[in-house]
Amino acid sequence: MWAMIVLSGGLLTLSFPPIGLYGLVWISLVPFFILLHRETSYRKGFLAGFFMGLMNVLSTMYWISVSVYCYGGIPLWGAAALTLLFVLYLSLYWGLTGFIFVFMERRKCLYLFPFAAVLVEYIRGLPLTRFPWGGVEMAIPPHLAIAQIVDVTGIYGLGFLIILVNFVIYRVWFDIRERRIASAVKQGGLAIIVFSFVWAYGFFRIPEILRGIPSWTKMKVCLVQPDIDQLVKWRKSWKVKGLKRYIIMSETAAKGYYPDLIVWPEAAVTFYINEEPDLFQRVQQLVRDCHFMLIFGAPSNERVSDKTSFHNSAYLLSKKGGIVDRYDKVRLVPFGEYVPMRRWIPFAKNIVGTEEDFTPGRALKPLKSGKGPIGVTICFEGIFPEISRTLVRRGALLLINLTNDAWFGRTSGPYQHLRLSAYRSVEERIYLIRSTGTGVSAIIDPTGRILARIPLQTEGFIRATVRLRRGPLTFYARYGDIFVSFCAIFTLIVLAGVIFVKRGEK
Repeated sequence: MWAMIVLSGGLLTLSFPPIGLYGLVWISLVPFFILLHRETSYRKGFLAGFFMGLMNVLSTMYWISVSVYCYGGIPLWGAAALTLLFVLYLSLYWGLTGFIFVFMERRKCLYLFPFAAVLVEYIRGLPLTRFPWGGVEMAIPPHLAIAQIVDVTGIYGLGFLIILVNFVIYRVWFDIRERRIASAVKQGGLAIIVFSFVWAYGFFRIPEILRGIPSWTKMKVCLVQPDIDQLVKWRKSWKVKGLKRYIIMSETAAKGYYPDLIVWPEAAVTFYINEEPDLFQRVQQLVRDCHFMLIFGAPSNERVSDKTSFHNSAYLLSKKGGIVDRYDKVRLVPFGEYVPMRRWIPFAKNIVGTEEDFTPGRALKPLKSGKGPIGVTICFEGIFPEISRTLVRRGALLLINLTNDAWFGRTSGPYQHLRLSAYRSVEERIYLIRSTGTGVSAIIDPTGRILARIPLQTEGFIRATVRLRRGPLTFYARYGDIFVSFCAIFTLIVLAGVIFVKRGEK
């Protein structure tokens, strides 16, 4: 039992970034399914899933402890406890998956399992639970032909395909062992047809998208990655030093290139611009002298009804240095931007470095640039499909993800974050600019290809030409996670029918 649990959890982890042996994801769950074969105990099914998830989540998201201990001011024991609680929580979803497997096995409708398993993946990513990280689809690079289906089904359609292939391999294995050759051929053939259809869709879709891109409006952009350590960037002494580095790097990047837009990452400016006008004037002078628009991350504050609220914001400056628009981050990171139950853990501080907790923004809205609307997501907002989808539906022609992955340290976190964010470009068929303080900054095209990147913990900049999206919205942008709705309805109808028929037989 433990060998199967470790094998499945380990194969799944090896398929994820940064190791990225993504071919393993197609067989990673087979040992888990073999373990559950003909299991009749709900408790054992749940525990098998829970411990398999524990193995995978702990080895995938160990970076949580690095973040809260090294940068959150939480003692080692507290960081370990928080990490363990979080890992245990996420492992519950795998426990639920094991429970569902046994439930359907006992009711002789195990063929419904791939549809139901997708629902568990989806529930983990809902706004209430707020963490769509570590799903099986994270293993697949978005630029592959097999991944292009997400512009129709979203990432959960890709997750369904991965689970289906694993499930069919498990079924075929036992069919062959028990000499049910006809059943093995039937199930294996069905899986091959589905896989081939999805692959063929991507194979033909990629060149179709690439042929249309040259007609889109060009925009010359630069990304600046200064590689400033999280432990020093919020110190008062670095308020000016950090700003100088951004200004010098931006001048160098713009020289002779004449970009339309330069992008700085989340919290590039570590002061409130309304409280430090002299420092902010340096930023304004930069854009006036070099004649480019600038999008940068900075904290902001505003006073409403005798109460001051603080936001993690993105500003857009015009070429003349004026503030054109501002976006306040809507979905905040616990312990990153606010401390839950602060009264019980007064020693904890925000990882972002501010003294006050941030307040969520009021609405998702693209920034109104002279070139067209630009959708900005901040930090882990980029991993939520519904946020980018909303921005595109509201007119965004370009997506920009500002993030500060310095609090991951040199762990697997930045690579996983990049992989998850990159899917937004494929879902919406749009260019994505990902600007980070310490890496990995990247330019991603509408087929999920990374056109340019700056490695982790490296100082540098990117010069690139992107294009503003043109044409109709994708099926996913229009209808969202309708594939998940289909899985839910199909599962409930068939399951209800099975239960009704069995009661009738009694």
